[in-house]
Amino acid sequence: MRWRGGAGWALALLPLAFLALAFFWPLADVLRLGLQVDGRWTGDRLSALLADPYVRRLLLFTLDQALLSAAVSLGLGFPLGWLLTRYRFPGKGLVRAFTLVPFVLPSITVALGFILFFGRAGYLNRFLMGAFGLGEPPIRVLYTLWGIVLAHAFYNAPVVARFVNVAWERLDPTLVEAARVLGTGPVRAFLTVTVPLLLPAVLSALALVFVLCFLSFTIPLALGGARYATAEVGVYLFARVYVDFPRAAALATLMLGISLALTYLYLRGEGLFQARAGGVRGQPTVPLLSCNRPIRSLWIGYLFLAALVFVGPIAAVVADSFLRAAPGAGSPTLYWYRLIFSPAWNPFLESSPAGSVGTSLVVAAGATALALALGVAVSWTLHRVRSRALEALLMAPLAVSSVVLGLALLFAFRRPPLAAFGRGPWAIVLAHALIVYPFVVRVIRPLWEGLDPNLVEAARTLGARRLAAFLTVELPLLRGGVLAAGAFAFALSLGEMTAVAMLAGAGVTTMPLAIYHFLSAREFGAASAMATVLIAVTAAAAWAWDRAGARWLGRDHGGR
Repeated sequence: MRWRGGAGWALALLPLAFLALAFFWPLADVLRLGLQVDGRWTGDRLSALLADPYVRRLLLFTLDQALLSAAVSLGLGFPLGWLLTRYRFPGKGLVRAFTLVPFVLPSITVALGFILFFGRAGYLNRFLMGAFGLGEPPIRVLYTLWGIVLAHAFYNAPVVARFVNVAWERLDPTLVEAARVLGTGPVRAFLTVTVPLLLPAVLSALALVFVLCFLSFTIPLALGGARYATAEVGVYLFARVYVDFPRAAALATLMLGISLALTYLYLRGEGLFQARAGGVRGQPTVPLLSCNRPIRSLWIGYLFLAALVFVGPIAAVVADSFLRAAPGAGSPTLYWYRLIFSPAWNPFLESSPAGSVGTSLVVAAGATALALALGVAVSWTLHRVRSRALEALLMAPLAVSSVVLGLALLFAFRRPPLAAFGRGPWAIVLAHALIVYPFVVRVIRPLWEGLDPNLVEAARTLGARRLAAFLTVELPLLRGGVLAAGAFAFALSLGEMTAVAMLAGAGVTTMPLAIYHFLSAREFGAASAMATVLIAVTAAAAWAWDRAGARWLGRDHGGR
């Protein structure tokens, strides 16, 4: 492609230069510390790491919980996708909207909800003990492998449901009808026709869920601690608790290699599955209430179980934020909300609760602004230059876990030139921007590809330079998409805790980290109030993202 003037090249190289300084150079620092001994590149640290029984246990537990989490997510998510595709029922739109939960709900609030709802003294056990006169809590999944698995399923079952729902709606219904005409029963038609056609989407969903659970950090940290730690938690423990940076870097190097391999395999598999997908066909739906009693009873039982797993923990967080005493035994109060908005210094946070709220908002606003600038620049570059290699470089942070990125920036902010910024909010802003800008690109780039190129050419013909055409033609047309991406980026940054846990210095606490500190100190009321505020703010940002995107699509594309 021909470029006019040097401005185009400068703008194309700008995001790559920024990533070289803020991402690739810090990442190289981790690799150097993990693979160098006395200035010599060697695999000795990796060999010693893999020979350590503790590290081997971390890796095996990480693999086990990821496999189990993917399986349970499939078990809970597949029926939800089936329900959304095949049936009509009151509240279907609300259930469908719930599948956005993994994208807007901070994971620390999920961990808190599971503690309050499924804990030994939680709402569910208290109810069962009171209803059946039991002397001991009947449900004991918390702080076990299954507690982590269920919390992961809470997050990832909706992902499976969306994959299944979208794929099922694309199937040709005449295939099942033909099987039924030939005498095949409904169960056999489902198993021999529908399931094989859905298999690519199911495998793609399982692969994505496995990757997400393998690289999970916050839920294993809050629900497993050191006893049920994953490899990502191990990197954090080595770096921030044991202050063993060489071992942290070696484990991070190993996890980086694994995450890159998993991401590559997932993307290759996703391309294969998408290639096999058909066009949108539309599936006939039937009223759920018109089904026969056995089928209706099965679905009601599933919805009851889903409500326990999905609604119970969040309801427990909100309810506990208004109680002063133990869960289920206190009287309504606003005490915890007055506490979290108090400017008084809190020893658990090493700052004030109100200060952590303000820090979160400032960090999220700064990260959103930086992510939008970087995301627009990357989208513009990829729109102008068709290069898979360049795209892989510009989207590389997507394949690196937040823990590894946090460790890399922890090292980078200890020496020039980033040391001048310290380890305060600036480091967290940069980390969050690197985490969320690939999602900004994924929102903006497809919209940019859909713009009419003749509009830019007309501006160029009238004498506008390329940059001026971008600012006066393309950017105004993309404003709705940019607003939607900004709201999404704000919600993601507000709920992100992993990089904060790695980077936060004394007195720098965001809302998710404050929830974790309150949780560690067993101050559940304060943690619940902070989590409720965080849920409300992220839900509002997600609503703004959805409304801005829908309004822009309806206004700018509906008339074409």
